[in-house]
Amino acid sequence: MKIFISADLEGCAGVTTWEETDPKHKEYDRAALEMTEEVLALCEGLMENGVDEIVIKDAHDSGKNIIYNMLPSKVKIFRGWSGGPYSMVDGLDNSFDGAIFLGYHSAESQSGNPLSHTMTRKINEISINGRLCSEYLLHTYAASIYGVPVIMITGDKMICDSAKDFNSCITTAAVKEGIGKGALSLNSKDAQNLIKVKAKEALSKIEKCNIDIPDTFVMKIKYKNHDNAYKASYYPGIKKIDDCTIEYKSRTIKDMLIARMFIA
Repeated sequence: MKIFISADLEGCAGVTTWEETDPKHKEYDRAALEMTEEVLALCEGLMENGVDEIVIKDAHDSGKNIIYNMLPSKVKIFRGWSGGPYSMVDGLDNSFDGAIFLGYHSAESQSGNPLSHTMTRKINEISINGRLCSEYLLHTYAASIYGVPVIMITGDKMICDSAKDFNSCITTAAVKEGIGKGALSLNSKDAQNLIKVKAKEALSKIEKCNIDIPDTFVMKIKYKNHDNAYKASYYPGIKKIDDCTIEYKSRTIKDMLIARMFIA
């Protein structure tokens, strides 16, 4: 069995401030270690339950956060960014049986994580077909291009609940809950144990996690500053809704992902 892992940092246990996510800050090393240990726990849980091939996409900031010499033998890791539209699932293809998103966080404008955002901090909100779009939703659609179901997500409680609302069969592991600018978090050991245990559950439900694909995608982006909407309005097919909002309609997920890559 072959599993793809997309790993972010803002949804990992204990990570609460932007300083912890910045490689230039003294608090970053501790957060990067937590991210690495959660990935390691997930890999161990998968390998103990029949997975013999794992590829990890380091999907935070520079794409160079996971301490890769701590990973088990035979696990591969995609570091850095290709520059293509698949972003946080770079390296995914149709050879995988399932995908798992680790360390994910609530969408921009949501209160579930003090670090809530969606891809960039210059927007107030992205929606797809009227549903608030998180990085989970965007990359679940990206994975579906290859027919790969997202079978598990770890992160804050709100993103786990949101993923469950979108796909009732997904396995979730909530390791913290945002409260204003703070977060109530599991300790590292308990978070890692939870992730490892949940991996077994996720593997048992792979066949149930495929999603329905709409015929049309309507992506709306509300920017914080009007000049970003003005600039985006020149991308082919973009409609400007108001001073800060644009809309893009597509019949394919790939076209939507390409548009997002250039305008947000």
